[in-house]
Amino acid sequence: MKKDVVIVVSIVMLFAIVFVVGNRHHYLENNDSVVKQGMAVVSNEQLENNNTIKLNGDWSFYPNVLISPQQSLDDFKELRISMKVPDKWEDYFQFNEKGPLVGTYHLVVKVPTEGQYGLFFRYIHSSSRVFINGINVGGKGNPSTSFSSFQSENDDTFIVVGQSNEQELDILIQVASYNKYPTAGIIYPVEFGTRENIQNFYDHKRLIDVLVIFGYIVFGIIYLTIYGQSRKRKEELFFGLYMLLIGFQASFTNHKIFFQVFPIEETFTQSRLQLGVIPLIDICQILFLYTMYPQVANKKIVNTIVISLGCVFFLYGINNPFYIDKSEMTAQAMIIRQVTYVALIILLTGYTQLILIRVILKKLEGARYILIIFAGGCCYTLLVIINFLTEVPNEYSKLAFLGCTLVGFTLLLNYRMNQAFTDAQTLSKELLVHNQMKDEFLLKTSHELRTPLNGILNLSKSLMEGAEGPLKRTQQEQVILIHNVTQRLGYLVEDLLFSSNYMSGEIRVSPHAVPITVIDEVVAEIRSVMSNNSQVHLMTDVDTALPAMLTDELRFKQVLYNLLLNAIQHTDIGEIMVTAHVRNQQMIIQVSDTGSGISPQELEHIFKAFYQVKKHDRKEGLGLGLSIAKNIVEKLNGDIHVTSLLGEGTTFIFTMPLATDEQVNNEQSGAIVSHTTAEVLHLDLPLFYKGNDKKILVVDDDHVNIKVLADVLALKGYTVIGVDNGFDGLNYLQRNHVDCMLIDLMMDGMSGYELCKQVRKQYDMLELPIIVLTAIMKHSDLVLTLQVGANDYLQKPVAMDELLLRIESLLAVRQSSLDAIEVEMNYLYSQVTPHFVYNTLNTIIGLSYSDMDNTREALYCLATYFRAKLNVHYRNSMVLIEEELELVKAYLYIEKMRFGDRLTVKYDIDESIQLMIPALSLQPLVENAVFHGISKKPEGGTIEVSVQREGQFVRIKIHDNGVGIPAKKLQQLMNEESSRIGFTNPFKKFKLMKNVSLRLNSEEGKGTTILILLPKGDGA
Repeated sequence: MKKDVVIVVSIVMLFAIVFVVGNRHHYLENNDSVVKQGMAVVSNEQLENNNTIKLNGDWSFYPNVLISPQQSLDDFKELRISMKVPDKWEDYFQFNEKGPLVGTYHLVVKVPTEGQYGLFFRYIHSSSRVFINGINVGGKGNPSTSFSSFQSENDDTFIVVGQSNEQELDILIQVASYNKYPTAGIIYPVEFGTRENIQNFYDHKRLIDVLVIFGYIVFGIIYLTIYGQSRKRKEELFFGLYMLLIGFQASFTNHKIFFQVFPIEETFTQSRLQLGVIPLIDICQILFLYTMYPQVANKKIVNTIVISLGCVFFLYGINNPFYIDKSEMTAQAMIIRQVTYVALIILLTGYTQLILIRVILKKLEGARYILIIFAGGCCYTLLVIINFLTEVPNEYSKLAFLGCTLVGFTLLLNYRMNQAFTDAQTLSKELLVHNQMKDEFLLKTSHELRTPLNGILNLSKSLMEGAEGPLKRTQQEQVILIHNVTQRLGYLVEDLLFSSNYMSGEIRVSPHAVPITVIDEVVAEIRSVMSNNSQVHLMTDVDTALPAMLTDELRFKQVLYNLLLNAIQHTDIGEIMVTAHVRNQQMIIQVSDTGSGISPQELEHIFKAFYQVKKHDRKEGLGLGLSIAKNIVEKLNGDIHVTSLLGEGTTFIFTMPLATDEQVNNEQSGAIVSHTTAEVLHLDLPLFYKGNDKKILVVDDDHVNIKVLADVLALKGYTVIGVDNGFDGLNYLQRNHVDCMLIDLMMDGMSGYELCKQVRKQYDMLELPIIVLTAIMKHSDLVLTLQVGANDYLQKPVAMDELLLRIESLLAVRQSSLDAIEVEMNYLYSQVTPHFVYNTLNTIIGLSYSDMDNTREALYCLATYFRAKLNVHYRNSMVLIEEELELVKAYLYIEKMRFGDRLTVKYDIDESIQLMIPALSLQPLVENAVFHGISKKPEGGTIEVSVQREGQFVRIKIHDNGVGIPAKKLQQLMNEESSRIGFTNPFKKFKLMKNVSLRLNSEEGKGTTILILLPKGDGA
């Protein structure tokens, strides 16, 4: 019940909105008077943007006379009065029993420039003649002072055009109407504008009528044709006639398209057609409902109503009682005849409404669709009656009624047909069971495979995002590999599902006009991801002037991609050429390669699912690519075949139907907007939207795409930076921190693939996630090579919800990686601290017995150490090198006090170097050199600490001339197999940094040298 109420309320609101919008110039727009004292002054601003102006206001009016341009208005100045336009005539006239009621309107319009200008009249009741600057420019009917020559119009809209003279238009309008009939004159606003504006305004209103008429007539012909094929379903016959007659009725009214095609000037004949077609429409409607729902309709009553409506048709369509003596035509007489006609129609169609109500109340099959028709019909009938009695226009309501009628009746008939089809399908189901079991096996198997794969994907994604705690970096890399391999298996399963869906007839395509340039787009994108070392040249020879194809763009790309991938796999050296030409109203596309070719025995099998050409050195995929291509081509009403010579190459040829001009125009009408937008929109780059601390860099050569992506990301709170080329993207990365990148694959200058490779030279996949936007179908092995540089990719057009989810997931993975590094760092710090503190305290205790000054200095150095240790617990586990060197100096001071002359310390430090290094990374190395190197020699030794620039790096050197390290022990240290945390922990810390080089040289008896090369920091 609630749904029924919603339907009724929605339809009522639809008609109310259409009525208000269609008459907004009466109720909503500003109708300030433009005409004052018979003159209007029009400016350029008013005529801009194809505007028209309503000439509302006080016109000069001369009652009881028809003034010709040859006559002087000064001769009639005593008759001149001011008349509101638009408005009905008032009691300003001398009634003449022998002639019509007449009057003359006069208006002077001053225009800004010389040219041709036009006037649009909805209609002037009931005849008119228009003169501009003394020239007869048109009108309807024939205004006259005598009934013998008077000819009335029949609610005709029309336009007139005239040339200005000295930037002025002198407009004279003669009007005549029936005697004793005051509802006459200019009763609707007169639209004024340039000739082009008025013509466009008129054409727009005619177009609405044409669309309504065309819609009704076409659907009527369609259903009459359907009935003619079987001649069994009479409801299709009556529905077709119903739609056809409504179409003719719409062509008889408003702009009267029918009478423009078939000129009928007589008002009497036009009126008969207008009034006579309505009872015929009602006859078809009641017969349609009777054949659909005989259980709720009485046959005798239906027959009586049909006969009565036939009489009404004869009375008004043949005789037409509205046509009476012109001298007797009065408002009262006309209203009585109008009310009588409306009452007869309503009375005789009341039973039709009763049938509709019964269907709705009993909830018979399709009752909801009947409700749509019933509600729409009531609303439209009400507006027609209002128009008939009050002359308030309702031209746009025809479109609303057309929509309700088409939706309701079409859904109703389709529902009945679907029910019949379902019944027939049920009866034949048992005959198809065994055949379906065979096809369903593959489908079920694919679905069963998808379930565990989705489980693996979700679990690996959860681990990557740190749901169970941060993993170590190597563990994260392994999980990413598992995720990618599982994703590849998922694509294979999707191919299996596609094939099984084809067998079950569930492939869905959406053909539309697709330009031939789509071939170049696919080829260019595949070429951009091919290896630079490839000896295969991928080329196209496609004339961009070729007509558009009628195809599904995404499916077409999948076909072309599968054929190109097959050619690449079977061509080691040579070229692959894609060509296209038109023949017999079809687009012929060829994909030729110079590869290994196919033997004649295998040619007839290559389009079968899972079949693969036997080749000893290569076996890739499941053999579904060509099968899928063939299935798609046939689904799109094309054909595909192959020719090949073993050892010379293969040529695949497939066809696509051409799009009609109408389909191309429909496609371009939507494309023009985006194209124009792309040309107009020029962003000031780099685009920057300030948001939270998560920065996302968008790189796309289309400014519209940058704007759309940036707006969506900014709404989610991200900080967004947009650039239109790869070079600017790299420059920004060199100077700023970024958390994620969105890169378009196809860009001028530097492709997205090249940009990914450049970024990966500085940042790995965990440090800076990258999402590539690509037009290629994702079901491929070649696109997976993008993962060498990208974390993920999305097919264009991009689904924004999916994009945001991918970004959130990648940012979670990145944060998990950072957390894992911090955990490892903190773990290493905790291992170093006790060892150093123990040695330091022993030294201080020894000094306290003999030298209090040195003890105080040692305690100061110990305080320095604790300050450094406390810094370790900060979130940032990196410190300035000068802080770490301060700790080193403090430690060596204490050791110097302990060893005395046996320890010599030398420093070679560039104090200007500003560099971030891991905390507690140098001091353990120095401590290890003292403890395991110098202290083992009786005579002691020297410790050298050096920090200097070396090219693009900063070189840190720690050298001792102690006992050295045996070769076997040295190898264990380098392989991290030693338990000496003085070496292993600092080395692990530095290895967590990027682009760091570590060297350990030692010789027994001569000492040990540690070299650390770090990239320069911002201040280095």
